Amino acid sequence: GLDTPASTATILATLRGAGYAVEAAPGDGAALMALLLAGPTNARDADRSGGEVLPLADYRSALEALAPTARDAITARWGAPHADPFFRADRGGFVLPLHRFGNVVVGVQPARGYNIDPQQSYHDPALVPPHGYFAFYAWLRRSFDLHAILHIGKHGNLEWLPGKSVGLGEACFPEAMLGPLPQLYPFIVNDPGEGTQAKRRTSAVIVDHLTPPL
Repeated sequence: GLDTPASTATILATLRGAGYAVEAAPGDGAALMALLLAGPTNARDADRSGGEVLPLADYRSALEALAPTARDAITARWGAPHADPFFRADRGGFVLPLHRFGNVVVGVQPARGYNIDPQQSYHDPALVPPHGYFAFYAWLRRSFDLHAILHIGKHGNLEWLPGKSVGLGEACFPEAMLGPLPQLYPFIVNDPGEGTQAKRRTSAVIVDHLTPPL
């Protein structure tokens, strides 16, 4: 199987052999899930211990670099940055569901909003993401200097954010959040329509896989 200590050790050895520092990584998928659930998640009442922190000053700098229409839309919909559930005054910034293992980071993609029905909001063409959502990608791009993203799980919410369908500009939210980062996206082969959405709105490289056996 792909989720065993032996297979995980092979993957980690391959990464190290390619020059990546992979420090204190979990030994298998179960250990990784336990680590993710023990830290910050999208649950508002969860313990915010652990995770990575984007200082408020760094966030404000990233926010100012956005296209004015995108920046104003976030503030108009969600208020001030410090009102966001991911913001923690005692830790000086946004506490994010990200875990660093050397050159590799594993994170839980943030929800598109809070105090709203997640099922109705997932494909909402008008709902702009909150401050905590932007802080997640701002940390990856600016603090960690990420070179590429591997998106696991079909499907995400980044490619459904407001903006044009094709030819996105700097004010379109998928472009504003992700920027020019390469994105590799394993995607189930029997849903080409939503895979196409990720290709044309986040420039994802789709890696098709077959449906799992029953």
